[in-house]
Amino acid sequence: MKKYIHIPAVSRDLFFKITLLKSMMYCGVLWGLYHQGWAITADQSENIFPFWLNSIQALHYARLHWPNYTPRKITPQDFESALIPLLNKFQVTPALYSASGSRMKLSTPQIRHFFFKQNYVFSPT
Repeated sequence: MKKYIHIPAVSRDLFFKITLLKSMMYCGVLWGLYHQGWAITADQSENIFPFWLNSIQALHYARLHWPNYTPRKITPQDFESALIPLLNKFQVTPALYSASGSRMKLSTPQIRHFFFKQNYVFSPT
């Protein structure tokens, strides 16, 4: 007699988030779009800083939405010394974008944990 395991249905949004979290752990580098400043967009009443896991996805998105912008690497040092102060100053929420344009908003500590944990040690002072 065969036993079947029932796996509950997962929403598309949750599946996307789980897949991204699994694939992005500790990559140590993110990509943003840059042209005389970082690309920032708006979502209802919130400013969003879009970033990607690789330059190809960022370039594809730029060609469609921001043709003057080019992908720029974000290292752990760039993130800590330049982006965090910028995001905090202008109250901008970082969001991970997929190749299809879906996005997942993350907090600064989440970005630090998921992307830069092995490569950069943060010491709150």
